[in-house]
Amino acid sequence: MTNQTTRVLELLKRFNNGQKVCIEALQNDTLWYGKSIKTIRRDLDVIKEVFPESFELVRGDKSCYKAITKEAFDNFMNKDMLSLMMRAFSIAQYNELFDAIEIDSDDKRILEKKLKEFKNIYEFKSKPFEDKCDNKEIYKILEKAIYGKRKLSMSYEIHKKEKTFEIKPYKILFMNENFYLISEVENQKLKVMFFRISKIKSLEIQKETFYYDREIEKFISQMQTPLAIYNEGYEEKLIEILLEVDANKAEYFKNKKHLSSQEILEVKDNGNLILSFKVTQNMEIEELIKKWIPHIKVIAPLSLKAKIEGELKMYLGIPLF
Repeated sequence: MTNQTTRVLELLKRFNNGQKVCIEALQNDTLWYGKSIKTIRRDLDVIKEVFPESFELVRGDKSCYKAITKEAFDNFMNKDMLSLMMRAFSIAQYNELFDAIEIDSDDKRILEKKLKEFKNIYEFKSKPFEDKCDNKEIYKILEKAIYGKRKLSMSYEIHKKEKTFEIKPYKILFMNENFYLISEVENQKLKVMFFRISKIKSLEIQKETFYYDREIEKFISQMQTPLAIYNEGYEEKLIEILLEVDANKAEYFKNKKHLSSQEILEVKDNGNLILSFKVTQNMEIEELIKKWIPHIKVIAPLSLKAKIEGELKMYLGIPLF
């Protein structure tokens, strides 16, 4: 076995073990001691010639390389990522994404087999409400229109009746277990509307194109619930909600943000938390409040507090006067 073969095999072993390989460090290693940087690069090139995508340069580290090993892949494949992949795979199946990227039929079968194996191990209760789309063409048209910034004429079901909308489609959004189309809408009270994709009956792409409104794009990226309402200058119009959470439930709010705007303003002497949320309308947070009653109470605004108290009294049959 030549010296270079020994060095290359050692590099392969280190890459396989998930180790980072740095050229400067190798110059102080026994196998490469006294070797030039050029010689070390030749050793790495031998691996690259046989396995072109076996390792990559580590960004931020000068002349350091690392391989994507099975161990690294296993760490990446946590339960949340598996859930996301399974959802993405479902979307890919019903919108014929695999056909678009010309994935090999054998590779597709392998993917399907692996996902079935995961389903036998994991049980995902958080699944899209629209588990499948009866009309694949809906997604294909939406994707084409969004990509090309083309206006759409849409027939949509509202209270079992169909209504026509002229829309500028921005995004397909998955939120709260449902798929939505977020669009700028013409000749409607609301400038931005959310449409459940499962209720879209038909779509027709128009020749006319449009430009994205940057503020609407920002609104979409920051929205927290499907109940968010867009108004021009929405950031200056956000409503601050102040809630107090009992100490015995505080950990559930310390460990998790229930809305992205959630902030802990104060931890009181008795362990209670004072939380702040910023929403576009009170309805965005009402469900959260009701879910945690009686361990949570509204501090502000008083109008929201009065509404929640009124609904509780009605539920309990207590006179409102």
